[in-house]
Amino acid sequence: MKLNNEQTKAVYQDNNHIFLLAGAGSGKTRVIIERIKYLLTKVKPSNILAITFTVKSSIEMKKRLGNKDVNVYTFHGYCYHALSQGKKLNIFLNNDQYTEEEILAIQNYKNSLFQKAKPVIYVKYQKYLNDNELLDFDDLIIEALKIRHKKYKYIFIDEFQDTNLLQYELIKKLNHAKCKIFAVGDPDQSIYKFRGAKVEIINQYIKDFNAEVLKLEENYRSKKEILTASNELIKHNLNRFKKTLFTNNLNEGNVNIYYLKEEEQNNHILNLIRKRTYKDIAILFRNHYQVFELKKLLESHYIYHVNFYSFHESKGLEFDTVIIYGAEVMPYQKEGTYLQEEEERRLLFVGMTRAKTNLLIYSKYKTKFLRETKIRPKWVWPLYLITFIKYDTCGCVV
Repeated sequence: MKLNNEQTKAVYQDNNHIFLLAGAGSGKTRVIIERIKYLLTKVKPSNILAITFTVKSSIEMKKRLGNKDVNVYTFHGYCYHALSQGKKLNIFLNNDQYTEEEILAIQNYKNSLFQKAKPVIYVKYQKYLNDNELLDFDDLIIEALKIRHKKYKYIFIDEFQDTNLLQYELIKKLNHAKCKIFAVGDPDQSIYKFRGAKVEIINQYIKDFNAEVLKLEENYRSKKEILTASNELIKHNLNRFKKTLFTNNLNEGNVNIYYLKEEEQNNHILNLIRKRTYKDIAILFRNHYQVFELKKLLESHYIYHVNFYSFHESKGLEFDTVIIYGAEVMPYQKEGTYLQEEEERRLLFVGMTRAKTNLLIYSKYKTKFLRETKIRPKWVWPLYLITFIKYDTCGCVV
């Protein structure tokens, strides 16, 4: 498939520093791959560094590049590589001495550059690491800030919206007079504030590096109705870069909201799956406890091959049909943790834009977010008619 005009500009633009505002499903990874391949006609692979958000994405990028000499790492992977030259590093991978909440609080304290309140457990935790000659993942970056780094000519940073302050300090450390940085991200998909990510870093980067802003707005994943509803939702976030996803695909797609009680939701989903109404289905949810009963129901009918993901787990994935389950809990508010309405709206936006053809949203009642989507519920068969349809163990109507 040919690059579109926006993609072509991003691949061949020669400014020193760039921020590529890449909407969901807009082909950002392809742009990064094509830009690196273009640069490889001019510079050695060893002069290029690409930093991705996950190990999985770094492996995929290397595979698609077809060049093993290009440096592709996560932030932590890069720091481990830089620090481990000639010596062994022992990494702390957690144990039963500390709770997940304690570890998260310590991570956020470190990756905020120690600007947040120091957790009570911090001194004891750090002593344990020091006594056992261990580094945690944030320590890798902290230690990497103290050393001299190879001067790369081109640096790529993917998923830039999920960068924290500590990682941004490393980016500044890696920069030099002849370096060109290409940062790619989407503020509308910033969903890791609870881990210390600061979407505001995008503006800081643009200011600090005098970066040119380019956009990718053409979506190649979702049908028109899905994009319309997603755009309607996310435009209510005030602190965002203005962009509107669009598609040239003439297929409208299928979007619907079902306002049903929990048991009715479960039975409705069961029957949709058993009738094979849709293919490649993913059920997305805000909290794991929400889908406990639904999973039990599906398993009792010998249905095991349905994808269940939290919104966070679904990031970067796509499915022909997405079922958003229990949408009434959003925006989710847990004391001291999730009090961010804009982040919650971004989370729902991420879930909606995983869908390619069908987007089905289930909720016990109409919420602020669901009103904002402007989705008009379509008429469906009354549940009592659906539930009396009988199936055999193969899922066939009898």
